[in-house]
Amino acid sequence: MAEIPHLKSRSSVHKSFVRFHNKTERKVDVIWINYEGHHIKYKTLLPGSFYDVNTFVTHPWLFIDSETQDRLVVKSKEVFCPEPFRHFRREEVPPRLERTHIHITIPVYSLRQRCLQVLRNNLSQPEDALKLELPVSLQKELADMVRESTRTRVISNH
Repeated sequence: MAEIPHLKSRSSVHKSFVRFHNKTERKVDVIWINYEGHHIKYKTLLPGSFYDVNTFVTHPWLFIDSETQDRLVVKSKEVFCPEPFRHFRREEVPPRLERTHIHITIPVYSLRQRCLQVLRNNLSQPEDALKLELPVSLQKELADMVRESTRTRVISNH
């Protein structure tokens, strides 16, 4: 998973309380981008499960398929930036915190991208991509995808 340049958490006093829902059939790594721009894995969500996080509005989050390292999305965006906390249930005394529900989904891939993902999932070494009868540019892209899916650059937090 390539790190996104210039994306990192910043200091903030504005809290956000979220519940990440895995709406996919994949295992999803919940990743916080820290103050140095490093990816910190908070949790791996099983399909259909959720995870509550207390965070800040200036803290970006990513969601990655645990097995393939493909990026997943929230509202069609690869990076989730929390919104300020505003929700209480007024009917309860005292008012109870209402978390913002965030649905993690699979992006809509182009046919080209999906085909490359399927090929990548069937190759064990980046060099195997160079043996396929494909244009050199696709061989190189596929080799990079295989290399990326076998590399773990995420630091485990919990």
